[in-house]
Amino acid sequence: MRTLYYQCPAGISGDMNLGAMIALGVDPAVLEAELRKLPLDGWAIRFSPDARSGITGTRCDVILSHEHGDTHEHEHTHDDDAGHVHTHSHSHSHSHAHSHDEHHHQEHTHEHSHEYDDEHEHHHRTFRDIRAMIEGSALKDQVKDDAIAVFQVLAEAEGGVHGLPPEDVHFHEVGAVDSIIDMVGAAICWDLLGVDQIVCGTLELGGGTVMCAHGRMPVPAPATARLVAGLPVSLGGTNKEATTPTGAALLVGKRCQFGVQVTGVSTATGVGVGQRQDPNLANVVYVSLIDSTATVAEPNGDSQDVVWELAANIDDMTGEAVAFLCELLLEGGALDVWQTSAAFKKGRVGVIVHALAPADLVTEIEDVFFDHSSTLGVRRLVWQRTKLERQLFEVETQWGSVRVKQAMRGGKVVRLKPEYEDCQRIAREQGLSLTEFSQLLAGEIFDFGGDEVEEGDDA
Repeated sequence: MRTLYYQCPAGISGDMNLGAMIALGVDPAVLEAELRKLPLDGWAIRFSPDARSGITGTRCDVILSHEHGDTHEHEHTHDDDAGHVHTHSHSHSHSHAHSHDEHHHQEHTHEHSHEYDDEHEHHHRTFRDIRAMIEGSALKDQVKDDAIAVFQVLAEAEGGVHGLPPEDVHFHEVGAVDSIIDMVGAAICWDLLGVDQIVCGTLELGGGTVMCAHGRMPVPAPATARLVAGLPVSLGGTNKEATTPTGAALLVGKRCQFGVQVTGVSTATGVGVGQRQDPNLANVVYVSLIDSTATVAEPNGDSQDVVWELAANIDDMTGEAVAFLCELLLEGGALDVWQTSAAFKKGRVGVIVHALAPADLVTEIEDVFFDHSSTLGVRRLVWQRTKLERQLFEVETQWGSVRVKQAMRGGKVVRLKPEYEDCQRIAREQGLSLTEFSQLLAGEIFDFGGDEVEEGDDA
């Protein structure tokens, strides 16, 4: 299982996330080529090294072309995020904040006054329009699903704030393009990285106020507050908006898990740099790619990995039912299953059923416990283990073919063991006890020369 672990001490926005994805190893050219599958014109994307408070990372700039012929870099200052949806009637004025650090070397906001009608050259996209655009593109199905899920939660949050159905939430033309690049780009990157799940620690929201379409609002912005309801957050780390609606929607839409333990091999780390300079807080997001199924090779040939032990106390099932449960756990992918006798409350005697699970099958094996036992809870414990190099060979003996497991360390064979199922089968055929046959076989297996058939996979 491949997990993206987000650390957001300065919050998260759409552009910070894309910068982190490139820093993790996504090819910018591949990302742009995928984004070009959308029927969307008038944009370019640029990635560049940058630093905040001495922390280096990758910065993302989305450059938009306006209909009046010029271009500007739509830079998120966290006072101006594409996720702040502009809801409106067909004729009104609204404010729109921009940062022009590239040109004036200082952050400022200015007022745009627009009169909207059906014929106006600046139009709006609803969530319905954006979803149709994504669904009609040549992007992969998984990318479409993730991108639409992110837009869905954002539209639901904004619709809840403004009393609109999600389908009717409007994104101002400039903000819509930027949001599409951020959200679809994130979905593309997750797919390219082979991400199975996203995990995040405490999410910093910031403080102070933020300029939205309907005036200045306290941080978190109304839509952000709805998105992060029920999540572990912190406030006041900076007197600016730290987590934007787009940033929050990326995590919530991808069903990010918060505050859970992640174990495995860290295969890559990326830092996404935000646009704003903050003297009190490095405006960056840290993202690590954790592979729970990867192994670390040791110099002597051993390997290390991480496995999960799942356990449940059972005192009200028959022995036959417990045995059946153990069989199902093994069939479900458990590396090993065992029982320990125990005495529980009120003097009840029972067993603890343990299952050793690979990281990518924890949920499935946990489901077996709940579906086929009387337990009301399953405990999880993470173990780091060291494994000897193992190979399974097939040996031809005078009694037929026998599989033999060979364990090696430092290039030397340290253990040989015939497979129990083969020994049992031949012992029955020869009318011998298992002990008798094992003694007869021992002289042959230490001088075998068979063909390797597979690696051993038990715990």
